[in-house]
Amino acid sequence: MELQTTDIQLSWPSPPPGMELAGDGLHVWSACLGRREADYAAGLGMLSGDERARSAQFHFERDRKEFVARRSLLRAILGHYLKVAPEQITLTYEERGKPRLSGPAGAAPLHFNFSHSRGLAVCAVSRFAPLGVDVERLRLMPEMAEIGATFCSAQENALLKAAPPEKKLEVFFSIWTRKEAYLKATGEGIAGALAQLDCSQPPPGWSLHALSPAPGFVGALACAGSGARLFCWRWERPAG
Repeated sequence: MELQTTDIQLSWPSPPPGMELAGDGLHVWSACLGRREADYAAGLGMLSGDERARSAQFHFERDRKEFVARRSLLRAILGHYLKVAPEQITLTYEERGKPRLSGPAGAAPLHFNFSHSRGLAVCAVSRFAPLGVDVERLRLMPEMAEIGATFCSAQENALLKAAPPEKKLEVFFSIWTRKEAYLKATGEGIAGALAQLDCSQPPPGWSLHALSPAPGFVGALACAGSGARLFCWRWERPAG
């Protein structure tokens, strides 16, 4: 089974020529994860030995290809900002799995985070503050009320209850992506007490940004501090 990406129409424009990441800028990229065989081979060449070994452990070919697509995309984006070849980047992982740069590239003040859902990926990059990003494809959730009651705050449940029926799914996933983006930014992960975390408003000292990378998808970006300038683009660089 191939990755189902043909129905994804990216909403964000291509970046302008000579685009640079300024001190107060937040860049968020969207990309489809579908790959031709040539792109898959090039993407595999970008990965570290550990990543290639991990890709070989996937039982299904579609999962292996998507893993390679995700990691090579992240490396291509980071390589663009660091001015190095993607395969030269060294990544390590914090206790709860948040990736960060290490080795010579680790000295660069570059914060990043990555998320994917149903064939769509988003990657956020900043030079000035920790951040987290999350994206979800809108889909039917028969257990939405139960999930809200268990994992959302009273204020978030009030937003969900007040939403008109045709908007409830969008509101639910907007709430959920805000929570996940914030927890990814702090490095806490979603294992924390979700019901005690209220993201109906930005947590103190943080800013929250809604993302709409493609029709049928909802996303959120959490960033420490305020006053950042947000730019959203589609990634069109070739893998290799």
